[in-house]
Amino acid sequence: MSQADLSNSFGEKIRWWLAIAAVIAGVAGNLYFEDELATVLRVLILLGGVVLGALIALTTHKGKSFFSFVKTSNIERQKIVWPTRNETLQTTLVVLVVVIVIGLFLSLVDFFFSWLVGYFFG
Repeated sequence: MSQADLSNSFGEKIRWWLAIAAVIAGVAGNLYFEDELATVLRVLILLGGVVLGALIALTTHKGKSFFSFVKTSNIERQKIVWPTRNETLQTTLVVLVVVIVIGLFLSLVDFFFSWLVGYFFG
């Protein structure tokens, strides 16, 4: 079977509809028992519907592909090298100094052009 046949098969569609139905059932259960159950139990009903829907969705071809993507993304996230505290402070100071210098320069340019316009027209 080709990739398109796998993702469009009848079984795949049924599992997606079941996953959506499980999430909707969790939301509906939360709303239905709004006045009768404690908030903690209603949240557990909601989470149960979402978890059941996610587990059903993971049995589909696209669900497995998504889970593989998440695992790969997590591996790549672990490879990130964060700057040290000292590097962060130095970079922040450099940015602040540059912003102040450019702000002063633009203020001087504005003052000069204001004076120039006032000299010629005013």
